[in-house]
Amino acid sequence: MDLSIWIPESDDMAAQAALSLARQAPACRILTGQGARRTHLAVFADLPRSLDLAVRLFGEAINLPAVRATINGRPVENLTKFWTALICYHESLGEQDPQAYCLRRTGRLGKIDGCPDRACLTHCQFICTRCLQIVRESGALPVSAQLQTIARQAEVEWCPNLTLPQA
Repeated sequence: MDLSIWIPESDDMAAQAALSLARQAPACRILTGQGARRTHLAVFADLPRSLDLAVRLFGEAINLPAVRATINGRPVENLTKFWTALICYHESLGEQDPQAYCLRRTGRLGKIDGCPDRACLTHCQFICTRCLQIVRESGALPVSAQLQTIARQAEVEWCPNLTLPQA
């Protein structure tokens, strides 16, 4: 997994904390853009090896203006959703069975939201209730394609714990 985060320089204290963490990333470059505004690019080419730092950096950078990120080359559209999923993945690694962790989280959410009594298509709390959006009518996209779209919208398609049904 490859995570890249661009953080524009600023004198703001929150930006300084984020930039300090960015400089600790496995790879960090300073890029000069238009108007000589500098941006720090923190790259986590092997995200699981630096996950603690990535979670902390994202937490500091998430509310800064003009921060952007990519995961495996795909732009992160919603930094907050991504950060929440990143924290979930981080927590799952502290479990002996990460898949069981995901199943427990989804099970709690399904009970709260009144999940229908049918086989779960995926055990991810960020997709759980969204699976109700799946269209099963003739002519609809395959369920696997619909779930992939939902996973991207939820900013979790990158998660190694995520299992989606095949086409």
